[in-house]
Order: sequence, then C-alpha cells, then structure tokens
Amino acid sequence: MNKEKYIAGLIAATLLSVGILSGCNAERKGDTAEVRISPGTTDQPGSGTGGGKRELTVVKESKPPAEQGIAVQRIHRVDAANIEKWLSDNELEIQVTTMEKQATATEEAQFSYQRFRVDLETGERQGIEEPPGAAQGEVVKTFLSPDGKYAFIQTWKDKYTAVNEIENRTTGERQEIAVDNYMETGGWLDSDSYVLAAGSMENRGEIWNISVDGTREKIELQDPDVESFTEFAAGNGKIYYTDSKNRMKSFTPTQSRPTSLVEDVSAMSLSPDSQRIAVSTTGSGGREDSRLLIYDTSGHLQGLLIGKGDLLSHQSWSPDSSKLAFAVYTEDKGGMNGIYIFDTVSGKVSPLGLSYYPVYPLSWSPSGSRLGITVDDKEKLIVTHIVDFKK
Repeated sequence: MNKEKYIAGLIAATLLSVGILSGCNAERKGDTAEVRISPGTTDQPGSGTGGGKRELTVVKESKPPAEQGIAVQRIHRVDAANIEKWLSDNELEIQVTTMEKQATATEEAQFSYQRFRVDLETGERQGIEEPPGAAQGEVVKTFLSPDGKYAFIQTWKDKYTAVNEIENRTTGERQEIAVDNYMETGGWLDSDSYVLAAGSMENRGEIWNISVDGTREKIELQDPDVESFTEFAAGNGKIYYTDSKNRMKSFTPTQSRPTSLVEDVSAMSLSPDSQRIAVSTTGSGGREDSRLLIYDTSGHLQGLLIGKGDLLSHQSWSPDSSKLAFAVYTEDKGGMNGIYIFDTVSGKVSPLGLSYYPVYPLSWSPSGSRLGITVDDKEKLIVTHIVDFKK
C-alpha cells in the first residue's frame, strides 16, 4: 500500500471517529439557550404564573467547550526503523535495520543496525556514533523520577548482567547500586526511591527499595502465589503486581501482606500520575475474549468497557496520563482491530486508522502530541508511522 493511500485511509477513519464522537454538539458549539424574564410586563397567554414576558435569548459562551476525541494533523513515515527514544517533541532517536544477506535453506538472514537522530520538523537525519569505551551490544535503559530530578539507569552488559546507577540530573553525578539483578522490572515508588524486582535464575529474587542517595533496603513480600513478576509497577507509594493465579495485588514497603484488587488479569499498566490502572482481563466464565478496563488504584472499576478482542496489548499512557493508546487484534474482522486511543477527559475511545498491529511498543512524544507506531512491512522489514495529533 503506497503512502498516499495509507494516509488517506488513516485520516478518513480518524475523522469518521471524531465526527461520531462530537457531531451531536456541532451545532451548539459555543452557544447556549437561555430563557430570560423581562420584569414589569403583562403576562402572555400560556406563560404560567408570575409577571413578565418570556424571551428566548442566545447567550454567547466566553469560552468554547473542550474538544472531545482525537483528530490527526499529519503522519510521518520512517522506513526500516523503530523508535529507540524521544529526545524532545521534535527529535527522536531511531534504529535503522538493513538486511545484509537473504536467508537460505541452511542459514538465517543477516542484518546490520545503525542509530540516527531525526528532526521531524526539518526531516534532517544525523548518524549517532557509539560513545568511547562502549561495549559491543551494550544496552542502556533510563527511567526518570516523577519530578525529573533523578534517573535510575541500567547498563546491560549482556542478557543477564546489568550495572545499576542513580543519577542526579542536576549535577550529573552517578552512584552505582551494588545489586545483582536478572530483570529490568521496577518503577519509581515516589520521587525519592526506585523499586527494583531484581529477579533470579531460581526464584522471584529480592525486591529492593533504592533511594536517590544511593542507599538500598530489601522489601519484604509475603505471598506464596508469586514465583516471578511478569506484571509489576510502582507509584504514589504503592507497588502493584500479578500473581500466578492472575490476580492483581498491591502492597507498600511497610506492608508485607498484599491486598488483592482484581481477578483474571493478563496485563496491567499504571498511568504516569499513578491514579489509574489499565487492566487487560483473561477470558473467564465461558467468555473467551480479552477485555480492557480502567481501575483506580484501590481496585474500583472506572466507567465502562474500553476495548475487547482476541488479543489486547501494547498499552501505553501518554506522559500526562490523559490518553491511553492500545492495540487490539480480533480474528472476526467485524470486531475491534488496530490501534485505539482512550481519552480520559471525554471518556471516548477512537480508532486510529487502518487495522494494523504493532510489533514494537507504542511510543508517545514527551508532550503526548505525537504517537509512534512500528509495524511489519514486506518491502522495508518494518515501518514506523509517527502520528501528529491536532492540538
């Protein structure tokens, strides 16, 4: 499918969604009707009790009502690339994949990879060289604190070995944390401490509370129903996870016994402001499909069903927690398929274009005005579409 057909289909589908969501208010936008009573006039027939003549007046609103739903302004296409990270709203780091040798009956295909810095406004692309001393295949992952003053940094030397550090982003000073871990599972408990579920080759491993001053302390969890953490999040003083029986639970560093919140959970995603949890449920009670629901942090259901299908994945909150992007696959083509956006302000769910399925995590820009979607492509291996939303 060429670029023009893709963009036309995506914009048409999005505009259709927005029209359905907000069309009922189109004729009244900015105006309200008000009945005013003019004092000192004679009652008119049928006017009811009380003096004064009734007049219908259109009163202009000083501020227009808030827009609901989403609308697409522009789409950027980046061939053979995935998003590594956003550097700003306009700049991002990508990794370009090139096939060097086709696969044969006896050998796998060979690929090369190169990183670039891309400016979406100018289209300029600049190659990124590996820093001096960087090991081949070394992977660095950075997790910013809620206030942005600190970062928890993991430098993975290989698949099972990582160096953990706390960085003061004001001074640039780093402190290494002497913790052996096999997983990158964790999250900021608050702006002063990071929780790391270290994992182990034999059991679930230790859970560490790491302070921004570089100190660490073990967190006790008394739960026989968790052998490893497949779903794990932390925020606003609480830690959330799922156990081996697909139950979402929460606890605090001072409360070793967890509280059970939601049953039949296959995946969960805590919003950046730690106020909502998006939960994908497994089929139960004769129901085979998976469903997406929003809960508060105490396990209370918020609103109605957000999405459903055979597979729900790639849940991604916008940085300001106002929107949730997610992917749905349904074998029945009449069901939900593709990328959808849930708007927490309006409570609306909008389809985002054609029925494609991402192969990388959905990636929001820092302001939430752009969303990156990477999909498979027969000619280019992968293609990343970066959608600009109207403000």
